[in-house]
Amino acid sequence: MHHWRAIGVAAAFTVGCTALLVTIACFVSWQLALKDQRERLTLHAEHTVQHIQAAYQDISNALHLADASGFKDCSPAHVLRLRDITRNTVSVDNMAYAPGEIVECNSWGPLTRRLPTIPPAFIMPDGIGILPNWLPSQDARGPQMILTFAGHAAVVDQQRLFGAPGGGDGLTILAMNGVALKRRGHTSPGPDPAGDVLEETARGGGWTVTARATPPAFGPYLLGAWPVLRQILPLLAVLSAGMATLILRARLSPSSELKRAIINREIVAHYQPIVELATGRCIGAEALARWRRPNGDLVRPDAFIPLAEDTGLIQPITDMIVDLIIVELGDLLRRTPRMHVALNLSAADINTGRILTVLERKLAGTGIAPQQIWLEATESSLLDLEGTHRTLAEARRRGHWTAIDDFGTGYSGLQYLQRLPIDALKIDKSFIDSVGTEASTRHVTEHIIAMAQALKLDVIAEGVESELQVAYLRERQVAFAQGWLFSRAVPAAELIAFCNRTERAAASARGAA
Repeated sequence: MHHWRAIGVAAAFTVGCTALLVTIACFVSWQLALKDQRERLTLHAEHTVQHIQAAYQDISNALHLADASGFKDCSPAHVLRLRDITRNTVSVDNMAYAPGEIVECNSWGPLTRRLPTIPPAFIMPDGIGILPNWLPSQDARGPQMILTFAGHAAVVDQQRLFGAPGGGDGLTILAMNGVALKRRGHTSPGPDPAGDVLEETARGGGWTVTARATPPAFGPYLLGAWPVLRQILPLLAVLSAGMATLILRARLSPSSELKRAIINREIVAHYQPIVELATGRCIGAEALARWRRPNGDLVRPDAFIPLAEDTGLIQPITDMIVDLIIVELGDLLRRTPRMHVALNLSAADINTGRILTVLERKLAGTGIAPQQIWLEATESSLLDLEGTHRTLAEARRRGHWTAIDDFGTGYSGLQYLQRLPIDALKIDKSFIDSVGTEASTRHVTEHIIAMAQALKLDVIAEGVESELQVAYLRERQVAFAQGWLFSRAVPAAELIAFCNRTERAAASARGAA
């Protein structure tokens, strides 16, 4: 009896130790997941601070340009100068002149009603006064920020500082005076800190950004490991605990998942057609990366491309997309020389020019001409202007067409476009959405089209979803468009069918004419 009791105690002790070790492994894995989440929060906060500093510098430049103009009289020349500065500064929505207690004029002209000035809440070290969280009226689209310098003022949509138009969830931004910035659609300045949250803070230029997120609970981790506890052998307790830590950590790390996706070639290409508005023909497509999970689900690019850029995985993804273009659309491009495919470039490829060597090697012997591969740089990636200019100039020399994608979402203006060797400008969907509405950005859309046409650039409108938008674009002689009105991003076979269908329709229209 004692023998069996000892065996039972030993077995219970062994099972208990195994369960404890596996539980410890789960706890360690949970802590690693929390650490990974904290790192992502830190990266998010740091990126937001950099974004705010870039926007602030853009606004500061606009204020100094207004002051350097020497105008102090709200004359037509003064108003025109304010309007030019507003148009060429993406971060600024309006400029005004208020030398005293009354606003005398803005970029639209002298004011017809008495509008008193509001003193700034604080002064930055460079002498620029800032008034955050200003609501000009009850029906205003969201909180505004007023920045003043030497009698001139810049009015900024405060939502810009949070990033994307609908972004800002989980973010709190504090100005130099400690005031939290409000964002569009939210009455409180920041997220509710109640409950268990992780938060990381970044600072720079007098701004403080805190990123918050709800951490994963420990309970689900332990429950998930319970089937392993019942199956594991006591002699493999230590090994099992170590394996659990590694496996759980690998499963929880987004970068590890993305690495496996690249190795397993789970990255696929979808193509959104680009249509010639005058004829309705498909003249090209934009290649967009999609992540097809083993269960068949598709992951949108905005869910993994930022991670790929942060971890250095974007370049192998770009190379895979080039391979897919050649394999899937090679026949179409060879038999239709006017067709092109637009390839989105990462900031790393734009700055280094690495992609040009890759394209030269991969296109050799395929029969695909360089001019059939357009290279697109997003406006927000144009941080290294010298490197960008060098890469785009070399791309054009090799025969590729070059374009600025998502124009209007970054900080480039007329002076940048004049300096860059580009052939086309793609207007961001957010500006096309304003067509036919009362949104203030509808005026910006017209300015962007006029600016591109003045520089003799082809204009492609992104995100077209209605015939009203098509009529607006045709009236302003915009040549090309893409969007769900024509087609969503589709696999290669559907793109080829779409191109053939639009070609037949255009031919029929010509025959009928």
